[in-house]
Amino acid sequence: MSDKIKHFYEFEEFRLDAANPSLWRDGKLVSISPKALETLILLVGKKGEIVSRDELLEKVWKETFVEEGNINYTISLLRKTLGNKDFVQTVPRRGYRFAADVKQIGENSDASPVKLETIIEPPKNNKRPVFFAVALASILLLLTLLAFSWRSTATGEDKANSESSQSYRRGKMILDDKDVENRAQKALEEFQQAVTLDPTSALAYTGLAEGFASAGTSMANDRSREFFAKGKVAVEKAFSLDGNLFEAFLVRGWLRRNADWNWSGAEEDLRRAIELDPNSALAHFRYSHLLTNIGRHAEALAEMQKARELDPLSEIIISGHFPLLESAGEYDKALKLAEEYLQSNSENPFARRALGTFQYHTGDYAKVIENGEIALTKSEKRRPFAWLSLLAASYLKTGQTEKADRILRELEVQSHTDKKALYSLAMNYAELGRADEAITALEKCFEVREQRMLWVSVEPRFANLKNEPRFRQLLGKMRLN
Repeated sequence: MSDKIKHFYEFEEFRLDAANPSLWRDGKLVSISPKALETLILLVGKKGEIVSRDELLEKVWKETFVEEGNINYTISLLRKTLGNKDFVQTVPRRGYRFAADVKQIGENSDASPVKLETIIEPPKNNKRPVFFAVALASILLLLTLLAFSWRSTATGEDKANSESSQSYRRGKMILDDKDVENRAQKALEEFQQAVTLDPTSALAYTGLAEGFASAGTSMANDRSREFFAKGKVAVEKAFSLDGNLFEAFLVRGWLRRNADWNWSGAEEDLRRAIELDPNSALAHFRYSHLLTNIGRHAEALAEMQKARELDPLSEIIISGHFPLLESAGEYDKALKLAEEYLQSNSENPFARRALGTFQYHTGDYAKVIENGEIALTKSEKRRPFAWLSLLAASYLKTGQTEKADRILRELEVQSHTDKKALYSLAMNYAELGRADEAITALEKCFEVREQRMLWVSVEPRFANLKNEPRFRQLLGKMRLN
């Protein structure tokens, strides 16, 4: 028997696969960003030795220019993923080391074929007819060849299935990592590979549907419809292969919400997903957002609480909590959560924007302006429309009308080519009492199925539009009243 290279590491309830990069906790795949996973593999592989920051930059971010702040953020993220236990220790001025007790697990290859001569004993009686031994040897040889043929075929299928599963898992991890550039496209490549390797895998098709849904959600034009349509085809293929698959209900419910604004159909699917896996944080998370969109805030917050309890370290779930609190009008609670979020995610632009949003809702306009101006100076490309909207409103509320007009004009220019900016502009128009312009902007967002329209009926900055007939008509088209 020959041993393969050992590549499994176990520490406490975790298992790390270094050959097929993945992290498991109590038998369940852990959501972890690719860079955090690479960092963990490097640290664990060093067996307690100190890994310098230069070595991390060289091996984890090779050929990529990054600031050292990326290391701090990745280490912080890794510690959260591991439950904030003292596994990853900082050695001042030297680097980091992995301090847990690690067991290295070996994996054995298939047993070597058993030789026929070890099975057939030589005849004890030379007078026994030789043909019996020859016949027995022939039968055993035939059976052995058949067994090897079957095992070879099965091994090939197993390998394809295994590689398909690995591609699926990689795609899921990419989708879960907000720091990955073009993550929807990269995840789609992995999911397509999973389907190619195993076209009978319902799970692979759900991954493909998830990738198309994610890509479509980030777009605000006809391409979003194209991606959503492909997602629907993929998920129906998954159902044809397995009609009771949790992942299929989960992604179809999400597509029905995002692509069709089919609230009842989405709720049916997401409730079924929760029945199949009540411990899925993602299922409770998605259901909470659907409930908020249709104004069922108490139920939504209860579902979000379940999601937070099941996966307290998920960045997606933590950040997804804010729009629920905003829609429910729980601004003080959201502000406190945003401040806590920013303390541990100081480099995260979404954390700062969440803080600015709730500073605005609680009337601290000076702080909104301070944080907003910092955010604008850090923007490398076009200045973020969400901050432009908050700044224009905050300058106006503090009597700085000239600055407010200048920022609003910049937002109007962006809105000509970006319907997400147009949606934000509608908020400003609504607050300014320019109802007709606000509703016209929202009607244009409706035409291209801009994804932020999912929140239109519960957006607090549209409070001035609630009694406008055109606004009520728009909500009716979306089956939201």
